[in-house]
Formats: sequence, structure tokens, C-alpha cells
Amino acid sequence: MSRRSSATIRTFLGAAIAVAILAEGCAGTSATASATGPAGPTLAASASAAISPSSSAAASGSPGASASASAAATDGATIGLPHVDAALEDLLPSNIGGIDLEKFSTPLSSYIASSTGGDKLLYAPWLVTFGKTPDDVNIAIAADLTQRENFVVHAIRVPGVDAATLSSAFADAARAVGWPVSARSDMPKPVLVITDPTVTTAGAIAVGYVYANGNVLYVVLTDDLALLLQGLASLP
Repeated sequence: MSRRSSATIRTFLGAAIAVAILAEGCAGTSATASATGPAGPTLAASASAAISPSSSAAASGSPGASASASAAATDGATIGLPHVDAALEDLLPSNIGGIDLEKFSTPLSSYIASSTGGDKLLYAPWLVTFGKTPDDVNIAIAADLTQRENFVVHAIRVPGVDAATLSSAFADAARAVGWPVSARSDMPKPVLVITDPTVTTAGAIAVGYVYANGNVLYVVLTDDLALLLQGLASLP
């Protein structure tokens, strides 16, 4: 279990709240949460995220910036996390390192709109390869929003596209923006290791572990090797 980079989960949490607000806003409702706290860069989400409908989201061009959030606002019922694709959420682990994970799912376009920069730079050009846009697919996310451990996993389903093509096209999208990509076969699943060099310079987590199975692309983010191994082993 890792507490080494709480900035990762704080930043992710801010984006999660922003996604929830966007989703509820589209449904004609609103969600609020009052909490503040600093955050740093992470490949998982780059957000100076809203925690009320009137707040603003901003980010540096790297995979993360600052987020306003705290563990007090991490109850899924309080945040109002969306669940547009329960079947996709079911592919993600419910518990890692003895900690229950919070899951939610949303159109990928809503996730991208929740903030700017980071991994969000990759999705549109990646999907163009398949003749799709972020409006056409969903993303499911599982994470410990209480910040007791540093672990986030994404799943994106792209109907009609096989695993090898999903992975290779995602690697191409990363290389196109200057992110180094390498492969590792010594883990529970064969993964691509994708690094954002701007986050490396900032001294925070910069690495995502990318794996595909069927028509689903998974991205695991953690700086804890034990959590990484368990997370990969738990994926389909």
C-alpha cells in the first residue's frame, strides 16, 4: 500500500468530481462538495477540477495540475458519480491491496471535458484511427478516492476493434506527442509503459501501464509495484 504520491489520487478525485458535475448538469441537476487540498501531476487526470457547478477547471499541458478535493468528499453517493456503463465497470477490480475501490463510468467525451491536458490529449487522435470520436465510446474508472492507496485504473471499450490494434494505435498516439513508449512482458499481463516526460520533470508519477483485451483498453496508474502487479492480475 502506498502513500507516496497522494497528489495522484487528489488530482484524480478532482477530475472525478468534475465528471460527476458534468454528468448531472446534462441531466438538469447539480452536485456540490466543499473541500480543498493541493494536488500535483499525474497521468491519470490533469485537472484544476470543479467541485461546484460554478468552479472552473484548468491544467498545464502535462498529465496533471492541481485539484480541489479531500477524502471528506469521496463518498460516491455524495459526489453523485455517473454509471452509464455498468458492464464496463464490472471488468475493473473492486478491491486492491485490501481497499475497496470506487467505480464510475461516463462517456469518454465527458471525461475529456472535465479538465485539459494529460492523457486527454491522446484519446481523440487515438479514436480517429478507428473512425470514432470520444462521443462514441465510454470510459470506466476504479480508484481509491479515500486516498489510502495510490491506484487508478481506466477501461475504454471500442466496439469492433481488436486488442492488438487498440494497443498499437494508443502507443502511436503517445509517440506523436513525444511520450516514450516501451513494452514489458515480465508482468501478469503484457503491457506498454507510457511516460509523460513533462511530469517526470515535475517529480510526480508519470507512468501508465497499458494493456488491452478484446475490445477494451486498460490503463493502470500507480507507483506501488505490489498494487500494479495485483491490479494487472485482476484484469480480464
